[in-house]
Amino acid sequence: MSVHAIRLVHACLLWAGLALPAIAGEADGTCTQNCPAPYVPNTFWTTEYGPAAADVVLSPTNFLSCPAGPYALCFYSGPDTPPKAAQGGKLPSLPCKVSKDDPEIAECRCYAENGISYIDIHAIRNTEAYIETIRICGQDGAGCRNLLTDALPGDVTTSTGASLGSLPVAPACSYLIAGSDGIAPMAPDAQVVSTFSLARAKRYASGQTSCTSTPAPYAGCMTASCTFENDKKGKRSGFATCRCPIYTGPFQVGQPNVSCDAGSGNVWSAGYAPPHTSGSSTSSN
Repeated sequence: MSVHAIRLVHACLLWAGLALPAIAGEADGTCTQNCPAPYVPNTFWTTEYGPAAADVVLSPTNFLSCPAGPYALCFYSGPDTPPKAAQGGKLPSLPCKVSKDDPEIAECRCYAENGISYIDIHAIRNTEAYIETIRICGQDGAGCRNLLTDALPGDVTTSTGASLGSLPVAPACSYLIAGSDGIAPMAPDAQVVSTFSLARAKRYASGQTSCTSTPAPYAGCMTASCTFENDKKGKRSGFATCRCPIYTGPFQVGQPNVSCDAGSGNVWSAGYAPPHTSGSSTSSN
C-alpha cells in the first residue's frame, strides 16, 4: 500500500495530539435476503490500473472506516529480516512467502489487532461486498465514513454541509465480522480479515519506497483471508497468517529505504498509488 496521504494525515494527528474518533453504528447495506451473500471472488478491474488484487489507491477517501473489531495488519510484511524500530527496541519478523502449494498466493505473517481499521474500496475481493459498498459509498468511497473524514471532520461539514455522524458506515465493514461459525464472510476460511490502520505507525520509520520502474510481483493483502497464529501453548500469539493474492505491477512499499526485492521466495505486502493521483503517497495493505 502507498503512504503519502496517509502519512500526512498521521502526522497531523500526532502533532495535534488527536486520536481517531470511535465509529459507531451498523454498516448500511443493500443486501435484503440471505445476507451476507455467499462469497464470490471479485474479478472486476476496480480501477483502470488493475483488479481488486492490485490494491490500488487513488484518494484518501478510498480508505473506508470500519468500527472497532479484530483485523490483521499486513502493511509491514515482506522480508524475513525485520527493519530497525523507529524508537529503539526490536520488531518482529513478518515474512511474506510465496506459497509452495500455489504460486499465485503469498502466506504473510501479519499483526493481529483490534480496533478501528480501514478497507481500500478498490481492493474488496468479495463481489457482493464490493457491489453493496459502491452503491452506498460511491466508487471513490467519499459517500461513507473514510480516512479523510475521520482525520478532518470539520472539513466534511464545510465542504458538504453534512455532519460526520450522518455519513454511513460502508457495507463492506459488516463482512469483517465473524459469524457463529467463527468465519468472517469477506473471504473463505477467514477467522480475521486483513485491513489497514495506523496502530503500529510509531514503531516503524516514516516514509515509503517506490518500486515502480519495473513491474514485479507483490502481495495485495487488503481484505485477504487470515487465520490467527497460536503459540506453543495454543494461545493466540498476537499475529495472524494471511493468504494474499500475488499481483505483478508497479508498487510502493510502506517503509523507507528498503530493497524492492524482499528476498528469495518472499514478496512485499504492498499496493499501488499512481503518481498523478491525490493518493500518490498512500499504499493500502
